[in-house]
Amino acid sequence: MSFIVNDREFTSSPAPGQCLRTFLRDLGHTGVKKGCDSGDCGACTVWVDGRPVHSCITSAEQMRGRSVTTIEGLADGDSLHPMQDAFLKSPGFQCGFCTAGMIMTCASLTDEQRADLPAALRGSLCRCTGFRAIHDAIDGIAHVETDVSPGKEIGASVGALQGRGVVTGSVHYTLDDVPTGVAHIKVVRSPHAHARAVRIDTAAAREVPGVLAVYTWEDVPRKRFTTALHENHLVEPDDTLVLDQVARFKGQRMVAVVGDTVAAAEEGCRKVVIEWEVLPAVLDVEEAMLPGAPHVHDRSEDAWITQPEKNLLIDMTFGRGDVDEALASAEVVHRATYRTPRQSHAQLETHGSVAWVDEDGVLHVRTSSQAPFICKEKISYVFGIRRDLVHVFTGRVGGGFGSKQEMLT
Repeated sequence: MSFIVNDREFTSSPAPGQCLRTFLRDLGHTGVKKGCDSGDCGACTVWVDGRPVHSCITSAEQMRGRSVTTIEGLADGDSLHPMQDAFLKSPGFQCGFCTAGMIMTCASLTDEQRADLPAALRGSLCRCTGFRAIHDAIDGIAHVETDVSPGKEIGASVGALQGRGVVTGSVHYTLDDVPTGVAHIKVVRSPHAHARAVRIDTAAAREVPGVLAVYTWEDVPRKRFTTALHENHLVEPDDTLVLDQVARFKGQRMVAVVGDTVAAAEEGCRKVVIEWEVLPAVLDVEEAMLPGAPHVHDRSEDAWITQPEKNLLIDMTFGRGDVDEALASAEVVHRATYRTPRQSHAQLETHGSVAWVDEDGVLHVRTSSQAPFICKEKISYVFGIRRDLVHVFTGRVGGGFGSKQEMLT
């Protein structure tokens, strides 16, 4: 199959069913980002024959004889495209993960689309900026001071140090630097809110070509930890195992499959057979604390939970002064119960890690995290590795907002 990417002709065939995003990233165009993987966020936006498309929902096979432009091909040599320059000078980004796709969208806007930016950008999401900075960039409003003399940088708006890399797509995030020859891990997740894995059959998974290992709860350390990166037990309990026999929420990881390719690991996951004992689930916060409610954790477990029979981590009451007297003497007392729906932090860069052991036996983990030092402590504790033999670090992080304060990968 012959096609053009950034004015260079390629002859290559995609894998069956491969989307344009993964195809382009395999060719080295890591400015094309993976966010939602469903055509909603726009982080993967490229041009096909001059028109913006979401490459995650575009078939690579459809590119036969077509011309594709990614963020890496938008500039003219060292001269930035006007929209790249506008985003740099505004600056129209913070974490920058959405920026490559956002620029590809904005650079293609017509005058009519510019007149209604909320509608024009509905397929391109930014979690950081609130879109004010992006609108400024589109309107050519610059906030970066470009004429700051040496020694006068303090107090000046000097712009982002990696700004040029962000607007050209050359700055790398965690999964933009994956060494060749690495193994890949995929997990089998629970389809039930509460269930026990009575039997896990991994025989067929182990026979899949390219599958290197399969792990269940019987193969991992039995040390509990909290995925939340807090050091205070009053904030989060140590209630999690690397892999557990009991699922306590839908989507909990139950089996890990290691493959020499992503496809092999995914196929291995599909071959795992789990026989479930479905248990009563607690689905309402207030009902969870009532007598007779299903227990998420049993008291016999070693999870640090003060009242497991009430599904209660800890009961805290606080006040200042004489609360009863203040309420009795107040002219107006307003009593109400406030409820909020479940919310997501909605960072566009997904959780991900790359790990390797060097010739000195040091485990290096590059991860998209807000708290690499606490990750280091938890890895050392859970897996019994000396602290000086664990090195956790981050590259550029594509948004977090608290979600990246979780140790999930």
